[in-house]
Amino acid sequence: MFMYQKNLNNYKSTQILTADPGKIILMLLDGGMSFLLQASEYAEEKAYGEKANLILRTKNIILELLSSLDYENGAEISRNLREIYIFLLGELDRADLGNDVERILKCRDVLGNLRDGWSEMLDIKETAPESHAKQQAALSFSSVA
Repeated sequence: MFMYQKNLNNYKSTQILTADPGKIILMLLDGGMSFLLQASEYAEEKAYGEKANLILRTKNIILELLSSLDYENGAEISRNLREIYIFLLGELDRADLGNDVERILKCRDVLGNLRDGWSEMLDIKETAPESHAKQQAALSFSSVA
């Protein structure tokens, strides 16, 4: 079992090291959503220590996302994301202190919405060069004919 876990950890490390920044953001958001789902379950069970640890891990993810905002190349979206991240940090503090399952799950929903937005943007980004190449090929072909 130990060897399996070690290989899995190595695979995950390689996956992170070779991923582009957008995919890393998706992985972070997925991690935060997973932690909050687990935290909500622990909150229901009144397992306060485990819940607090998972909320802390999620807050660390949000702080990492907050620190990586690029105000030079996307000032407006960075400001909007900053506001969302700060809101989430406050909500998670309140959820942790009040053992508030509903608030934990609402924060998870916000992370899910962010994840959906990033995923959609990355899909558009990945298909855009392809469609541009098709347009260029069509233009080249039509100029020959």
